[in-house]
Amino acid sequence: KRTRGAEVSTATLGFKPKAMATLDYNTLLVTEDNSGGKLYRVDIISNRDTVTFQPPILLGTGYTHELLAYDGKSHLYGIANGVLRRYNLTKTKPILADITGNTLIGSGFALKTLTTTGPDWILGTTTAGQLISYKINGADSWQRYQLRDATWQVFDHLISPGGGVYYGHRPEGSLHGYVDANPYDGRDDDLSGQGAIDPDGWTQTLLSAQPGTVT
Repeated sequence: KRTRGAEVSTATLGFKPKAMATLDYNTLLVTEDNSGGKLYRVDIISNRDTVTFQPPILLGTGYTHELLAYDGKSHLYGIANGVLRRYNLTKTKPILADITGNTLIGSGFALKTLTTTGPDWILGTTTAGQLISYKINGADSWQRYQLRDATWQVFDHLISPGGGVYYGHRPEGSLHGYVDANPYDGRDDDLSGQGAIDPDGWTQTLLSAQPGTVT
């Protein structure tokens, strides 16, 4: 159940966003929807009553990912054309020099949505409706766990603030909650639906959650 909001900014980013990852309560990484793959840092000033933020800071180019997610510890994940890459973040207010260790994890990550459930764990859905969890170890090394075989294609965004809590967003603006009793066991029998958090009103272009805020 929503407890407050939604607060809305009067300013715009100044570009069309493509992917977004939340680093902490007042820091976002956002890519621009263009061939150059511009990556921006957005510093939030306040989200009380209205959302205010500093002008986006251009960090670099070449970040053509369709999906981004931060695991709350040190790793940023990005997917472009089914290829998963991992970056090391040494600061939560990074400049380009703080984004290091560009690592090719592997291909075959044809996901429609992407979030993280904890350090080195990602979760996503496919256009066929599968819900899949991955434990990422490093280059060419991961474990895949298919938690659901169908029906999750209805969501266009998937977010997790941690603690086994998942939220699925549908295009018409509804938000639905799920709880995974142990998000790291790879099992599908401890995931339960909690119903609609809101039947409508979630009209954001992109959604992302601060990792590790639910324990």
